Parts: sequence; structure tokens; C-alpha cells
Amino acid sequence: MYCGAPFLWDVAMRLKREMEFTPLVFLYFCTISISMSEHQESSKLLRTSPRVLWAILWIMLLVWGGCWFFQNYGKFWVHRIAPKLFKPKIVFVIDDIGEHEKFKNELAKLGSKVTYAILPLRDFSMYFNAQGKRMHADVILHLPLETVHADQFPGQGLITGEMSDDEILSGLKRDLASVPGHVGVNNHMGSKGTSDRHLMTIILQELKREKLFFFDSHSTSKSVAPEICHAIGLPFLKCGIFLDNDNSVKAVKAQLVELRRIARDQGTAVAIGHYRKNTLDVLAEEIPQLEKEGFEIISLRNVLKIQTD
Repeated sequence: MYCGAPFLWDVAMRLKREMEFTPLVFLYFCTISISMSEHQESSKLLRTSPRVLWAILWIMLLVWGGCWFFQNYGKFWVHRIAPKLFKPKIVFVIDDIGEHEKFKNELAKLGSKVTYAILPLRDFSMYFNAQGKRMHADVILHLPLETVHADQFPGQGLITGEMSDDEILSGLKRDLASVPGHVGVNNHMGSKGTSDRHLMTIILQELKREKLFFFDSHSTSKSVAPEICHAIGLPFLKCGIFLDNDNSVKAVKAQLVELRRIARDQGTAVAIGHYRKNTLDVLAEEIPQLEKEGFEIISLRNVLKIQTD
């Protein structure tokens, strides 16, 4: 006898484990399989029409697969060609996370709508790494690099151009290990470091080996990161606007007005804010408003699917 229900149950469980199966579709599969199991002995369809069941199953899988593919890849590829046909897209990255936990609740309110850029080897690096995972937010390493300003120190985990090649690599690996689950790296300060060709070549080649991307905070116009990333084939992104160089509520909101303009004009806009109460509170208020206005808040990884560079 053809046993359709256990087969459908097995398919559903495998898809749930191996793919990002949506809860609604998974529930639908489970309902069908349980219903079939209860009526299996009396159902003539199960005994006499296995081809019908196979056809239904394949149609369901094809429809779901098409929707999943479009949602995760297709719409970004089409957006690249015709951005005006889709919602303008915005990315928010929160830098300087890990020094303290004073604003952990404010950050948690933003859920997966922001990327956590976590400093290495800080007291709360691992704490926020875990919080980012709970919130389903992307996590990147906020890598300390040298600055041209003598009165500023990027802090623990700093990598400098004066280090030997082995010291640079070991320092980078140490910093990466202190923020597990990262999907990319951006620079903390680094107006001097990102303009050092030798230093950045070593760092970026290692990121390529690790299958990561580099997000340039654009702390200097002299950064060599774009050129090197292009040469070695490393996925690269660049900050479009800083939200809180002036951290007053009024100033942050003014920057969000400019961010809207950039997103509408260019199709996508990437913004950096910092782990500060005013910034986090304004974003908690403004992100729902942005979505009501027709903007889509996406991740850095999805921006990579859009860009052609």
C-alpha cells in the first residue's frame, strides 16, 4: 500500500531542518500529513491515486520554492536593474557595541532591523553577540584600526601597520574569534589604517579566505579598501551617511530625512549610528514610520545581493 502521510511528514521535517522553512508553510505541511495519517486506512485517494498526491506535493513545493527564491534573491536582482519598481531600501548599522550594557534594552527593541557592529575583546562583546543572535540581527566585527588623530585610541584589539605580517594575522584572528557568528567586518576608527595598503591587503585577503565581506565605515576618503576588495574579489560595502556625529535627537532626525532622500534617489542607503541612547531611541521611533512610508529595512548581506560591484 502507498503510504503518503509518513512521506509528507518526512519531507516537511527535512525542509524545516535544512531550509528556512516559513512557519505558515510548515504548519500547512504538518496539518496535511496529520490529516492524511488519521484517514489513511479509509482514503481511496491514498490507495489508488499516488500520482495525484505526488503532483500536489510537487506543485506546493514549486510554489513555495519560487516565493522563497524571489523573497531572498530575485527581488534584489530585479531591484538592481529597476530600483524604482521596488520599495527604497535602508540599512542601519550600530557601531561601538560591547563596552557596556547600559542601553541593551534600547538596542533589543530594534530587533533584527539593525546590524550589530561589535568591538572585540570587550567586557560585553560576547553578551551582545548572543543578544544579536536572539534578535536574529546580523553581527559583524567592529575592527579597531589606527587613526590619524593622536588623541584618539581605538582600544583593545587594535591592529597597526607597524606590526609584522604574522602579528597582523594573529591579531585579526584573535579579534574575529572574540565575536563568533560574524558575517562581515567593518573598521572602528581607522583613518590611518584603512589608507595603509600593505596592512589592508593582509586583512582583506584573510577576510576573503574566511568568506566574509568588508564594510568600510569611510572614516577617510583615502581608504584603499575599495580598490583592494575589487582586485581580490572580496564583497565590499561603504557607509553612505552617519546619523549621529551630532547626537542630539533633532540632529539624528535631520540625518534620517537626508537618508530618506538618498534611499529614494539611489534605491538603497546605508547608515551608521552608534551605541548611544538618543540614536537608539530615535530609531525605535522612526523605523516603524519609515516602513509605513514605504521603505524596506534590510541587512548588509541583502545589499550585497543588489549591488553590481
